Amino acid sequence: MNFIDNIKNKYDLPVLVSLIFLPIASLICIPIYIVNYGIVWQEIAMLFIGWFFAGTGITIGYHRLFAHRTFKTYSIVEWFYMLTGSMALQNSILHWCSDHRRHHKKLDTKDDPYSIKEGFFHAHIGWIIKKGNNNYAHVSDLERKSAVKFQKKYYWTIALFLSFVLPVIIGFTYGRPFGGLLWGGVLRTTLVHHFTFFINSLCHYLGNREYDSSTSARDSWIMAFLTFGEGYHNYHHKFQWDYRNGIRWYNFDPSKWIIEFLSLFNITYGLRKVPDYLILQAKIDTVIKKIKYFSGNQSLYLDKINKITRNVRINLDLLKKLEKKYKLVRNNKNISLQLNRYNKQKNIYKLELQNAISSLLIILINIKNLG
Repeated sequence: MNFIDNIKNKYDLPVLVSLIFLPIASLICIPIYIVNYGIVWQEIAMLFIGWFFAGTGITIGYHRLFAHRTFKTYSIVEWFYMLTGSMALQNSILHWCSDHRRHHKKLDTKDDPYSIKEGFFHAHIGWIIKKGNNNYAHVSDLERKSAVKFQKKYYWTIALFLSFVLPVIIGFTYGRPFGGLLWGGVLRTTLVHHFTFFINSLCHYLGNREYDSSTSARDSWIMAFLTFGEGYHNYHHKFQWDYRNGIRWYNFDPSKWIIEFLSLFNITYGLRKVPDYLILQAKIDTVIKKIKYFSGNQSLYLDKINKITRNVRINLDLLKKLEKKYKLVRNNKNISLQLNRYNKQKNIYKLELQNAISSLLIILINIKNLG
């Protein structure tokens, strides 16, 4: 078997050619076009507006709405995110969500479609260009949706029109159709592709593991900036059903902000959110696991760790009971005083747990230094 036959048998040629062509065209054609014709504001605007719609079509639509069902919305919004997600040229909702749900279920195993264990290139783009099973599974909940059924039938027509034909049409309106294609089509698609792909590769390779040290998933604020909030990947793999990826107020997560903003008008509803006690428990368990790993259970701080752990269990249990109680009464408008007391008590428990985390982290640092 010669080299060409090997390529044909191993790789999906149309996908391989397109994923090679788009970045090469971006790197070569756009500089040449700029030298000869300059830059106009319409093309920069088209690039960033297209990046926003296609990017959030993936993050809010394909990912948080369809794949994980972290919130609910109306059919018209599902149609909107079906269209904007199609602009990203990352396959249909059914195929994307099938692969993604399997990635979560089989993370870091041979059945993980884009496992980092098979190498950075495989996780980033290799799995896409290889020939494989194009069937989808575990998405029957999505197959009933009208937007999904329509997309299944007309995916390539929708995706190619929105990604390339529409930028050309817009380019005609200001006399630069080829510029519209390059900036609003070729470059925009390339950027959205690789920013998304980096979540599967870089966010399983570099970054922090604050919530679960047993998986390859990592948090990266840089990738959050490039993907509208998707970079907090360790948290996401620990709590995939949360509509948030960045849970702190200062975390850059525009997808979360948009979902929350739409909920003010009841356009999105049923937002699923992880209770604080589970988040704090995950952080504490992760620090303790790291301490055991570096100390080999022979730590000089064993008595102190045990004391902190006992206090943690007490405060976690109290916080858990308090949050469950609050959930039952929060919709009652006549108990504002009780809710104020709840919030004060909740903050006390959270402060105790945060102090416990700080103490454990100091112990971890000291153990590392001794080692």
